[in-house]
Amino acid sequence: MESLAPHLVPWLLLAFRLSGVFLLAPMLASTMIPAKVRALLVFALAAAVYPMAPASAMPEAATPDLVWLAFAVTMEVTLGFVIGLLMMLPIAAVQMASVIMGQQMGFGLASVYNPALETESDLLGELLIYLAIGAYILMGGLEACFLAVLRTLDALPLGGVTAHMMPLDMVVGVLGAGLELALRVSGPLLAIIFLETLASSFIMKTMPQMNILSIGFALKIILGLGALIAGLAATDLAITQHVHEVARAVIGWSAAPHETLPLIQEPGVSLFGSGAAAAGGG
Repeated sequence: MESLAPHLVPWLLLAFRLSGVFLLAPMLASTMIPAKVRALLVFALAAAVYPMAPASAMPEAATPDLVWLAFAVTMEVTLGFVIGLLMMLPIAAVQMASVIMGQQMGFGLASVYNPALETESDLLGELLIYLAIGAYILMGGLEACFLAVLRTLDALPLGGVTAHMMPLDMVVGVLGAGLELALRVSGPLLAIIFLETLASSFIMKTMPQMNILSIGFALKIILGLGALIAGLAATDLAITQHVHEVARAVIGWSAAPHETLPLIQEPGVSLFGSGAAAAGGG
């Protein structure tokens, strides 16, 4: 037991760094996974990763006091939380696009509860969200979360994380890119609904005896679904590229936390092509 005592604090700090990802990252933070199972996953991952952690990742304080330990735990959880937040923002951007499209088509009246994201959305939003989650899984988003956390061990030792090391500029950049993605996904449908509204207005003015409101609601749904089906391939490509760019940027930042890297637009390159090699070399 005495030989294991020096490893207790570093192992706990590593577990807290990993636990931050489970607070917000897609799939990992879902309430569909029981809290006890997530806790066991955190401790199991920490036990598996700790023997491979570099010597530079060990805490500098030989005999940490409670104040230092409380601050270190807070910063470790915050670091994992920010990485999970960055990976969650693309899914949130797709959800924003689905809300805009659903409100314009009238689907906002029929909302359902999504236990995977702990939010309410309409039927159209469910389709787009599951499309985004599928792209996230296929692009290796889950692996990217863990790889980003593990690569931070080379540059950020356990217990050595401070607030100014958090990638706040990257969070702002990903938020802006997410807003652009939401507009790209919802833009075509909004344009079609706008044209339908103009056409309905002209018909209502020229033929007041026709009750255009009785057919306008159904017409919006038909045109909206047609636009969504016609642009489904382009929507999938836009979501996949955005998830890919965000994941590459997070993995790139984890290797150099003191630098803020821009989003990398290389949709044809494998997500773990250079990232896995760098991690293995480290």
